[in-house]
Amino acid sequence: MPNQYVEPVSGDGGHYSINRAKDEMGLLRAVFPDGEANEMNFCLFSTSGVHGTYQTIEEEEAGPGCGVTFVIVHPRLVTMQYGNVEPKTQEDFAFLKKLRQSSKDVVMRDID
Repeated sequence: MPNQYVEPVSGDGGHYSINRAKDEMGLLRAVFPDGEANEMNFCLFSTSGVHGTYQTIEEEEAGPGCGVTFVIVHPRLVTMQYGNVEPKTQEDFAFLKKLRQSSKDVVMRDID
C-alpha cells in the first residue's frame, strides 16, 4: 500500500505486516474504491483496542465523537491495517455502511 496512506508498525514486509493508517478515509477508499469487500480484502469496524473505542458507525453519525475504529484484513498478504476514521459527510457514512455489510457478507460466506 502506498506510503501516503499508512506507516509500518510491525513486520518485515516479506512475511507479514501491520500498518497504521495516516489518512484513514483515503486508505479505505483506496483499498475499497467501490465500497465492496472480497475474500482478498475485508474490513472490521468498531474494533477498539489501543487505537480507539467501540463506537459504531451509527453512533458516530448521530453525534460526532471520537471516530470509528477499523481493521482491514488482507489474508493472503498476511497484512492488517488499522485506524480510526472520522467520517464527515453522508457519502462517507454510506460508504462505511456499504463496506461493513459487504465485509460481513464475505466473512460469513467463507464460514459456511
